Amino acid sequence: MLAAGCTPGSPYSSFDPKVPCTTDGRFPGAYPDLEARVPARFAGRGPDTLDSGRNCTAAELGTLAGHGIREVRFAGGTWQLSGESGVTLAVFTGDGLTAEWLGEWYESSARGARSTQQITPSRPSVAGRQAYRLDTVNGQSDQTVITLDAPSADAAAGIVFVVIAADVPESSIQDAIAAFPTGGG
Repeated sequence: MLAAGCTPGSPYSSFDPKVPCTTDGRFPGAYPDLEARVPARFAGRGPDTLDSGRNCTAAELGTLAGHGIREVRFAGGTWQLSGESGVTLAVFTGDGLTAEWLGEWYESSARGARSTQQITPSRPSVAGRQAYRLDTVNGQSDQTVITLDAPSADAAAGIVFVVIAADVPESSIQDAIAAFPTGGG
């Protein structure tokens, strides 16, 4: 889940980000404005990788399509912390997108994965807003996904913050959440 960060597809696939979406894809620099919204620093440094992309096919949209979402764009940075542990901080946007719907999308993906077990969704309050948290065991890896609506005007624009953590302590997960702007709620 950590390596896939934003999309379950291949790591990089080429597309023209200036034309209407007919194919899924991602690569570094696809959406520089969205990449600029990813926190620049976590764990005292910048990300090891940073890319952006979009999903618009039924296969990649999954449960989001059932909510009327036709396209999501995303950007994510990944911090490899040690061995198999790491954190991805991502920003998703889509017309009408919410943290709840994106959390459902991650949960559906986890439930469809062969090696993912102990899938535990919850709805904690984070920075005064309800979030969607998914804790799983993927193979031998403890993984957490948290989706959180961005503050006020950004949330109204369908912007959702995402933290994906693999084999890190809860304190690192909380630090990752704190890397995003909290705004006034």
